[in-house]
Amino acid sequence: MKKLIMCLAGLMTAVSLAACTPTQVTESAPQAAKQNPDGITPEMVAESNAAIKREADSAAPVYDVAFIYVPNSDATGLTREEVSLEAMTEQVLVDCLVEKGVLEADTTVNSFDIEGGEKPGPGVSADAVGSGERIGTLDLSGIPESGTAGEVAMLNAIANTFIENYELDKLKLLINGENYESGHIAHEDGDYLEFIDKYEKF
Repeated sequence: MKKLIMCLAGLMTAVSLAACTPTQVTESAPQAAKQNPDGITPEMVAESNAAIKREADSAAPVYDVAFIYVPNSDATGLTREEVSLEAMTEQVLVDCLVEKGVLEADTTVNSFDIEGGEKPGPGVSADAVGSGERIGTLDLSGIPESGTAGEVAMLNAIANTFIENYELDKLKLLINGENYESGHIAHEDGDYLEFIDKYEKF
């Protein structure tokens, strides 16, 4: 019995000493550093994403908006369609008119010139407009033949398309350098096409 009491006393002393022994503390890195060993901060990630977006935006093409006029089904008026173009040129507008069936395939622009002052508006004072009207001269390689109503609708579609997109007062139409002439309509030197405001019904 005495031996048992001595063993128990020795065991309790060992446990007491173990409890009093200081525990070595190992410092650990912050949780964020464990997950982010390269030291990348949320601010750095946000800036990188913003730079990628800026680069993508600058690489995206910028489109011009143009308006194309097309004769309606019975040639009694026009419809106005908005299109987005990578670059608006006179040939691109003619190609749009070809695509819409207004002009024949392979119609090309021989030349397109604008004479006259600028339109007054933002950044352009009335004094800087210049003298005379703003007149465009469009010389095409050809034009389709049609009945009188269809021809009038076609000419108005060409006129409205070019006059609106180039902010003209009127348009002179030539075919291979000559005044426009067909079996129904013949233009003289002083004849011009003008914008039709009430284009939906002539």
